[in-house]
Amino acid sequence: MKRSSWQIQKAVVFALILRELKTRFGNRLVGLVWVLFEPMANIAVLLLLRVIVRERTAGVMIDVAVYLTIAMIPFFTFRNIWFRMMNAVEGNAGLFGYRQVKPADAMAARAIMEVVMYTMIFVAFMLIFAWMGYRWLPDKPIEYMGIVSIFILWGVGAGLMSAVGVKKFPALSTFLQLTSFPLYLSSGVLIPITNFPPLVIQILMWNPLLHLVELSRWAFFPTYHPLMGVNLDYPLAVGMVLLFLGVSLFFVNRQRVLVRS
Repeated sequence: MKRSSWQIQKAVVFALILRELKTRFGNRLVGLVWVLFEPMANIAVLLLLRVIVRERTAGVMIDVAVYLTIAMIPFFTFRNIWFRMMNAVEGNAGLFGYRQVKPADAMAARAIMEVVMYTMIFVAFMLIFAWMGYRWLPDKPIEYMGIVSIFILWGVGAGLMSAVGVKKFPALSTFLQLTSFPLYLSSGVLIPITNFPPLVIQILMWNPLLHLVELSRWAFFPTYHPLMGVNLDYPLAVGMVLLFLGVSLFFVNRQRVLVRS
């Protein structure tokens, strides 16, 4: 029985996901442990600092560990989708000799794998918080999932654009990876934005990811009040522009990205 093009593409993407799992983790769990360790290490350090200064909560009925986790994991999902998609073409260059395998399939496989992995990490953290007696269910679950979806949208759009840019300018890869840490700090994931002077806050408000971080905490905690001026329209609009530009650039350069450097 002849398979449809959709069935072939699904099979290709699934095979690429299995290949990614084997390449990154092999027969050991070291790679998976590292993926789990990164957010856990960040949370542990911040919790230690909070304990030292005897600040056990981030607000009324807001536990610090949950406060950090619900913003960290979506941000890490965005960041890893971005960087993994950016290098997907180079990482799977040997497979494009097969007619069925396209660069878009390799990028889709990496994005799907990151989403699945960080969903598992999120569930693991929530189970731990439930066992510890912390809040583990969002107050507004649909809104929270929508905000996480915009983080994913950002990752896909940035990944598509970066894949084209890195192909033309290989040094751009290092520069983009260096920008992730200041972007992380300026988004309010680790350091509450209210700790900064008003002038700095006004500047940081131009960062659309800050709006998503603030709204993720608003959707999770019923007692959390986001910064004045935070809204969903701004990061959603920028994310849609990123996705449109990414898809357009990748479509126009889909043959060029296959040329080996």
